[in-house]
Amino acid sequence: MRYLPTIDVHEKATQQAIVSGQIKLQPGQWVACSNSRKSRYVGVTSGGAVLLAHYNGSPEAQRQRFNDLKEVLGK
Repeated sequence: MRYLPTIDVHEKATQQAIVSGQIKLQPGQWVACSNSRKSRYVGVTSGGAVLLAHYNGSPEAQRQRFNDLKEVLGK
């Protein structure tokens, strides 16, 4: 599966499409949260929440957060 162009996940309809599987994203896919810096998609929790790793002051901190969240999801 290929990565998609960056999508804006700020809209509730987009989030619902991700949770339902209508939009399929790979872990690591770059996403936009409105006007903020790009975030990385991690996955969907068992409760149906879209999990993202946001910018935390440096690219290294964001990468570490992404890896930590992947472990939480068991990926």
